[in-house]
Amino acid sequence: MKSVRTWASVCALAVLPACGDDKEENVVPPPPASSACEVGQAVCEVSQNITEDTTWTKDHTYVLTTNVFVEKGTLKIEAGTVVQGRLNSSLAITRNARIDAQGTAAAPIVFTSAVDKGSRQAGNWGGLVLLGKAPTNVQGGEDNIEGYPESENTRYGGTDAAHNCGTLRYARIEFAGFRLGGNNELNGLTVGGCGSATTIDYVQVHRGLDDGVEMFGGTANLKHIVITLADDDGLDWDQGWQGKAQFVAVQLSRLAGNNGIEADNSSSSPSATPRSSPTLWNVTLIGADRAAGASAQTQGGAILRVGSAGNINNSVIAYFNDFALDIAGPDSIAEANAGRLTVTNSTFWSSKVAYGETTFVVKSSSDGSDFSEYTAFLGESGKGNRVADPKLSKALYKDPTPEVPGPSFKPEVAIPGGTPPSDGFFDASATYQGAVGETDWTAGWTAFPAS
Repeated sequence: MKSVRTWASVCALAVLPACGDDKEENVVPPPPASSACEVGQAVCEVSQNITEDTTWTKDHTYVLTTNVFVEKGTLKIEAGTVVQGRLNSSLAITRNARIDAQGTAAAPIVFTSAVDKGSRQAGNWGGLVLLGKAPTNVQGGEDNIEGYPESENTRYGGTDAAHNCGTLRYARIEFAGFRLGGNNELNGLTVGGCGSATTIDYVQVHRGLDDGVEMFGGTANLKHIVITLADDDGLDWDQGWQGKAQFVAVQLSRLAGNNGIEADNSSSSPSATPRSSPTLWNVTLIGADRAAGASAQTQGGAILRVGSAGNINNSVIAYFNDFALDIAGPDSIAEANAGRLTVTNSTFWSSKVAYGETTFVVKSSSDGSDFSEYTAFLGESGKGNRVADPKLSKALYKDPTPEVPGPSFKPEVAIPGGTPPSDGFFDASATYQGAVGETDWTAGWTAFPAS
């Protein structure tokens, strides 16, 4: 029978009694001391790639000291486990491996900074990366994920649309993201070429240096996603992502953050296929509600550009001082005109900028045409969109203090919306606008630390 390495057994060296006893037979010899528990502490430093089935248990804290790649096998992480990252470290599941990280609402898995609480900040470590074999629209179908030097471990993409990168459920990712250079960075959660068998459900990304979640192609789906205080965009997609998403809540800070959603097909080839064309239901995007002007942090709701298509339904896009919705560039405009880029049953609102016919998208937007988002998405009947106050002031960012609770994405009054499809993924009972209905699914397992 194949032996399975657990980090509890790694800790079972005679010099480390505090790590507990391990009486399994066929125990794999422990790795060098750099990956073992520190003497007298239930802490495991992880400095080597993982090449076989491995389990991390809630009894120990795992500290990433470098970029750790799971090259083979499945990395299982128990509910309640804490994984910390030091500077210039990250955890990447390669396309020849899987993750099985299933927390619970009562015991979420936490990926966070190794810096002491009170001193943590965005970019303390790199974040979590999932790589798979599903199609992308990059030339040749495969690429190296951004944020790392190129290697076999950083490859993603392929022909298996149903590829399974594993399961990530009830997990928080905090203070992550780093940049190697311009447009070459890791996000809180980076998903490259993962397929439809992948499960990403009940995941929060908080205070990341770049995007909260970025999807590079593939067909992976997202459900119950909370993205708070990203320094760049909330949800970002490109390279032909064709997945689904439901119950997505994004909150931007008044100090940083660009767009609630930033969507691309391919900047180098806007008509490349497979074309980015995800289907989203029940989305809430919250800006910082800052007054428009040269001194304000410019923030937009959702920008779809360079050929991205897609369908956004039952959404609330509120409190952005730049624009609510921008379809940018001739290729995405063509998708909108052809009915392949749609926004339905959605509410737009800003208390600082009047979202009218000429201000729904700011005049400086570089569409390269006279396409009117207002006319396309508000001026025609049958789409169910409107400009109205969604009563979501409790979702706005507030300067954190111990007395200030996290945001609430639950409207004071439910906003009726359309009916999601009954396809086995979407919850067809969510016939309201926004990410949260009568029951606040974000409560209990999320957290909003300032540092």
